[in-house]
Amino acid sequence: MLLALTVVSIRPFLPSLVMPPGRFTPFTLWSAGVILAGFAGWVFWGGRKRFFGPQRDGFASYLLLAALVWIVGLMGFLVAKGFRYSIPWYLAGFSRPLGVGLIFVGLLREQVWLYHVAQARQHELESLHDAGQALARTLDPREILQTIATKAVQVLGGDGAVLFRLENAGATVRPVRHAGTISHDIVTGLELPVGQGAPGLAVARRHAVWTHNIQLTGTVPFPDVVRGRMRQDGLKAVIAIPLLVKGDEVFGALAVFFRSERQFDDADVELLSAFGAQASVAIENTRSFERLALKARNDETLQNFSQRLLEATDKQTILQDAVGTTRDLVGAECVGLFMYDAASLCLRLEAGVGWHAGMIGTLTIPLSNVSFARHAFAHREIVQLEDATHEERFFVPSQGVVRGARSAIYLPLGVRDQPIGLLAAYCQAPRRFGDEDSGALTNLAHQTALALEKVRLYAELQTNLEQLKETQAQLIQADKLKALGTLLSGMAHELNNPLSTILLAIDVIQRRHPFPEPARRYINMAQEQGERAARIIRELLMFARRNPPERTRVDLNEVTRAALMLQQPEFDLKRIRVVTALAPLPQISADAQQLQQVLLNLFSNATHAMRTTSGNKVLTIRSREVDRGVMLDVEDTGPGIAPENLHRVFDPFFTTKPVGEGTGLGLSLAIGIVDSHGGTLQVENVAGGGARFTIGLPLSDQVEVTEPVVVAPRQRQATPGRRGRILVVEDEASLRALLSEVLTGLGHEVEQAATGEAAMTRLEHQDYDVITLDFKLPDQDGKEIWNWLRIHDPALAARVLFVTGDTISAETEQFLQATGLPLLTKPLSIADITRMVDAILEHESLNG
Repeated sequence: MLLALTVVSIRPFLPSLVMPPGRFTPFTLWSAGVILAGFAGWVFWGGRKRFFGPQRDGFASYLLLAALVWIVGLMGFLVAKGFRYSIPWYLAGFSRPLGVGLIFVGLLREQVWLYHVAQARQHELESLHDAGQALARTLDPREILQTIATKAVQVLGGDGAVLFRLENAGATVRPVRHAGTISHDIVTGLELPVGQGAPGLAVARRHAVWTHNIQLTGTVPFPDVVRGRMRQDGLKAVIAIPLLVKGDEVFGALAVFFRSERQFDDADVELLSAFGAQASVAIENTRSFERLALKARNDETLQNFSQRLLEATDKQTILQDAVGTTRDLVGAECVGLFMYDAASLCLRLEAGVGWHAGMIGTLTIPLSNVSFARHAFAHREIVQLEDATHEERFFVPSQGVVRGARSAIYLPLGVRDQPIGLLAAYCQAPRRFGDEDSGALTNLAHQTALALEKVRLYAELQTNLEQLKETQAQLIQADKLKALGTLLSGMAHELNNPLSTILLAIDVIQRRHPFPEPARRYINMAQEQGERAARIIRELLMFARRNPPERTRVDLNEVTRAALMLQQPEFDLKRIRVVTALAPLPQISADAQQLQQVLLNLFSNATHAMRTTSGNKVLTIRSREVDRGVMLDVEDTGPGIAPENLHRVFDPFFTTKPVGEGTGLGLSLAIGIVDSHGGTLQVENVAGGGARFTIGLPLSDQVEVTEPVVVAPRQRQATPGRRGRILVVEDEASLRALLSEVLTGLGHEVEQAATGEAAMTRLEHQDYDVITLDFKLPDQDGKEIWNWLRIHDPALAARVLFVTGDTISAETEQFLQATGLPLLTKPLSIADITRMVDAILEHESLNG
């Protein structure tokens, strides 16, 4: 409004070559000049950085210059005051086209600058594209990391680049790859704490960090040692970005170095960050592929391992396969499998790879110590040791134990919530075992535990099957022997009656009728064969009888010496040298007589086996104490036993002796006696010739001692000449007649009874001095008749002479011991009949 009042006349505002200049008052001119000067000052002050700063805008500079030209022209127009063709007038006239020209030149310069910027951006995009293509060409982890370092140099135009990885539980970053002109000495052993140096700061802050001069201590804090290394290598500027995978997980940092100072702008940060994003994706893809490949490889390894476990039946094979597979799965330098020892409360190294010689089987980890192994075993959980140098939770084994291991993983082995052992893998470098490693090892540990349990159950099953087979064989053998014993008892009874008749008849003939020499020879031959048959029957009866042992405190060495003394004449006759090595033995609970019978049988067999030996004939007897038992070896130097006969030597009636020299019952009787003592009798051939029989007898914590039963003597010394009245009770007619004839010939008065009823009828009406009573009668048992007689005539019941031709039961044995009555066994002889009848009559006369 003020300007409008002061202006005298209005003219065109801008000077022109064809328009006449306007006319203003002095006040108007000075007012306009002050306003223009203030506006120019404000423009210069507000745009000083844009016009003159390091990031000045070129087009803005030209535009400012054009504005100044126009202002100068305007001032010239005002100063000219209508004087045409004056210098101000010409200056005002030329300022307008000059300003327009300057603006045009500025626009051209702006276009050129934008073109160069576009070219730079295109180059950057091409570099990023090329880097992305290079990163996409491979999934190998080592190649990917090297490609990242190499392409970082190309993308940012640096002199070198280093790729750092975050390690030690996020405490430090270490170089894993480098590229460019950076020397190897800089990265060797380099370790930066998080928060130190450009890489450490980038990881800590999770954004880009840079400095135009590393040596300036006020910019980015580098450790003095690292700063010195970079100074020696001529490195000055650095920019670093963090590499993030899976969103927030920090893999490490990428640092690009320059040998000259460099001012980094936003474009540099954006470019390197874009490349870092590509690198992070490539790393994550590589890790994903690596995980998939590792899982596939682990699955194949575990599948093969499980197939081998299905076929394995040996514990040590499973343990060794488990440690070898563990090494293949995780690449550990040392693997150990520890089994729990309940006796010593420790974990014992049963199998392993990478251990010092002599450690397997001897190294133990006490469960009383606070250690990784104890924690994993006791709590049944996986425990990892990432770096032993920074570990303070548990006791760390000495470096010598695991060959300098710095990292480890411990996995418990268990079946049905019952821990049985521990699997441990050790690595020489710090390492964190990933989820895939833990999962694979957990699977392996579970399969191993199940396989070990399977082996244990299989071994237990085999033992039970062997015991079942042995028990079944024993039951079958016992049934066979029982049936055989019953058969033999009946056979012996049936054979003893006619055999007694034959031998008794021969004895009578020899006593009453002298024969010439040829006839006597045949009679003697018949008697010898009859006695041989009697011996065979006695062995059959002994085999069938199998009395339980009467146990007392016995020293097996003393029993052996007694048996050797009895057999010594035979050894001397056959020129057999006896070698004894009898170690001191504890007493056992056994029947000395039965054991002596076993030893005599073995000595006799050994003597017979060495009869054809041309060299030294040696019988070796060794005794020794074993766990909860004693053992005795009887070894000869004979030809041994044919392999096909080793399993048959204890069968009844099996013999390799010629006909007439053995019955095949000796070893059957021997093994039966040993079995009744809860022991074993085994046979094997000896290298170089000969056979060895081994007797094994158990110890007894409480020895049951059977006190001898005091009974009346069965055999009494009698004075010949006493005559008596005798009742012969015998169901076999020929034997009854012959026995009566023998007794009659001895001067006795004899009556006969074929049955128990007939005998009791006679006893009701007659009185006798002696009764010969057969245990087995067609209608009644001999004991029943005796019990009846004890009631009706107790005195006569004490003068009964029992006769038997077969085995007697334990009950009958106890009956005879309790009554003190004598027993006459078939086959009979005149001498035995005379002695026992005279003893009864003598006892009667003494008591009468």
